[in-house]
Amino acid sequence: MQQATHPRLHVRDARDAHVVFEAVRQGLLRPVIRRLNEVERSMHVRSGSVFVWEECDDESGLKRWTDGRVWGQSRMREPYLFYDEKLPSDGGSPEQSQRYPNFRFVEGPTRVVHTSSALLHQDRSGGTHPGLIKQAYSAWVTLSPNAKPRKWHLTAYFTYSDLPSIPTIDRDPILSKITVPSGIYHGGKSRSKSEDDGVYNAPSSPNLATHHTSVHAPPTRSSTPLLPSFQATVGPYALNPRSAYPQTGSRMSEDHRVIHMLNSRHVT
Repeated sequence: MQQATHPRLHVRDARDAHVVFEAVRQGLLRPVIRRLNEVERSMHVRSGSVFVWEECDDESGLKRWTDGRVWGQSRMREPYLFYDEKLPSDGGSPEQSQRYPNFRFVEGPTRVVHTSSALLHQDRSGGTHPGLIKQAYSAWVTLSPNAKPRKWHLTAYFTYSDLPSIPTIDRDPILSKITVPSGIYHGGKSRSKSEDDGVYNAPSSPNLATHHTSVHAPPTRSSTPLLPSFQATVGPYALNPRSAYPQTGSRMSEDHRVIHMLNSRHVT
């Protein structure tokens, strides 16, 4: 029977997600390798559960995450996506939309700066939803320098009433000791910068290679185009008229004398 990758954990930011990914990579935690059946869903899809799974196109893997529940529209609270569970009592009425607003802004110096995306979502959405909240994160994972990047996902669940009591990574005896290597995990849903180092922009395709050096490198002396020689432009007869045409008659000799004089002035 498959279980949650971690039974009870509050993942706050991208670093927390990468720590969980690294624990999976090291074999300290187990990922989900197939869809959960009904029994597994009823037992493990609950507040505090965290699941890690790899996106695959073949039948042996997972193409998308399913948990048998109905969810509302996604909300981005960087770097996570959040979904509020739709309960049978909701009904999609206008009163429901007013009771659970999408955003709640607090102006002025009293505005709270949250270190947890889940707490930010609770603040922005009003924090009164009684059902489950689904929290999703994805990253491109490069397991070796020449390996094709793979898409890993983290799916977590919590309720607002339970969130304050769910332990964080620093309180976990195993996860608190993990150091995440650089260059392995790059956020797949970030709008601009990487959560690793703040400078990485995730490519539209992980297999797309860009060669900045060949495009932006300054021209070297060998690649700079040279101006053509004066001889190649006007021909050898202008520089050495005696070798170009036969000298016959006095008029031809006079022409040669004038051309020679002009060439002498050009040289000096």
